[in-house]
Amino acid sequence: MADSDSDSERQAREQIAAAEEAEARDRVSGMASLFDLRMVIGGLLALYGVTLTVMGLFASEDAKAKAAGININLWAGLVILAGGAIFLAWVVLRPLRAEDLQDTDTDRPRAE
Repeated sequence: MADSDSDSERQAREQIAAAEEAEARDRVSGMASLFDLRMVIGGLLALYGVTLTVMGLFASEDAKAKAAGININLWAGLVILAGGAIFLAWVVLRPLRAEDLQDTDTDRPRAE
């Protein structure tokens, strides 16, 4: 009878350990995509790029004359918008994985 109890306890501990490991893995992968700095940078660049591009499309001749005849808002907006698109494409094409985060975090002790 005691052998049966120890087997069931061992199986229960293994199941609990497997469930905790799966939960931790899911939590880390969710946090990785939630706090991806590339997404923040890409979004802000895209927002500023759209703003400058729209300003450049409706720029007056007086504003163009101040920049030696170049519509600087339009060109700067397009370049910044392209930079934002590159960052956002990078997020989509190479998403962060939990393994990448665990390998780089060497300062913290691992939870056992």
